[in-house]
Amino acid sequence: MASGALLFGDKGFSGVSIREICADAQTSVGMVHHHFGNKRGLFDAIVALFSADVFAVPMVLLSKMSTSPEDFSTRIEMLFESTLDAYISQRAVFRVIVREQVLLPGLDAYVARLVSFLDDAKEKGFVREELDSAMVGGWMLDRICNQVQFAPFIDRVTGSTVIDDPEYKSRWCVANLDLLLHGVTDRG
Repeated sequence: MASGALLFGDKGFSGVSIREICADAQTSVGMVHHHFGNKRGLFDAIVALFSADVFAVPMVLLSKMSTSPEDFSTRIEMLFESTLDAYISQRAVFRVIVREQVLLPGLDAYVARLVSFLDDAKEKGFVREELDSAMVGGWMLDRICNQVQFAPFIDRVTGSTVIDDPEYKSRWCVANLDLLLHGVTDRG
């Protein structure tokens, strides 16, 4: 599947043949057909595995509602960082997903659970009552996806990205979480 992910990411679904993938993976076309049925089956399996990996930790973090403002902040931090780490560790597959504009399996369940988690925190007074939970959930994923997707371009400008520089990644996470949790103005 690794060869498929890399080649699909570089050339797109239509731009690569099953024979190319098999040659790169040093396996036979028969093995791909046996395990996946066809090229579409291989592609779908790659996307499903990515989705399962990306959403596994966040779904556990969101499965229990927060009990305090500190617990809420810790869960959001862990959610943000674990999702970012999953995207980074599988950026070849992420390129495939972006290139082919694939809707991730499990994304709807993830977003629904995140919105529910944020709404619960709003009811408990851990976040502002005006918070638009659906927009915040989308913003979090958008920030992560854009950072991973545009890392090569960001690196040319800054010399660092979340992908190759742990210090930059840490600063990026802290800044985005601060923006998420506190906004840009002090209305106190």
